[in-house]
Amino acid sequence: MSKQAKMEARVILMTDDHILDGCRNKDRNSQRLLYERYYESLSFACYRYLRNQELVEDVVHEGFMKIFKNIHKFNGRGSLEGWMKRVMVNCCLDYLRKQNRQPRQVELEEAGGYEVDEDMVAQLQANYILEVVGQLPPILRTVFNLNVVEGYPHKEIAKLIKVKESTSRAYLTEAKKLIRKKLQHSGIGEERRVKNG
Repeated sequence: MSKQAKMEARVILMTDDHILDGCRNKDRNSQRLLYERYYESLSFACYRYLRNQELVEDVVHEGFMKIFKNIHKFNGRGSLEGWMKRVMVNCCLDYLRKQNRQPRQVELEEAGGYEVDEDMVAQLQANYILEVVGQLPPILRTVFNLNVVEGYPHKEIAKLIKVKESTSRAYLTEAKKLIRKKLQHSGIGEERRVKNG
């Protein structure tokens, strides 16, 4: 077996724990492997917030720098990918705050009369939902992503974007209402209703 083939075999067998140990020791090869392994999924997570591929690349690069700098803080509770995703989401929120794109206030209409259909989002194709969510105003898109996609509770969202918990709930209600309107306009799910969260 050639030296190159041996190196490739070794790379394939490296687990996240091995890579993590190398990153904690500031090993460049381990950092490269971590970057290559998770770049795509973390970029996708950032794209849900930023909606601009060039900007996503910049924020993901910055996020990986923070990950490498703070990798010693990962305590092994939960998944490494989940911890890194949280770092990336915080980088996105920091960017939005700096750009004054968040928390931009939006007019909130009364959301009464809407019943819940928790299956709606799950039943639509992911690419179409991403497109519809991407058309929301930045603050609504951010709250929707944090709550529905990432699973953050409203109490934590309120702290992250510096609003009241009731405001976070209102933003989510408005986001779901706008998504419903867009889906109805396109003819999808006309008889279905989005749940107030």
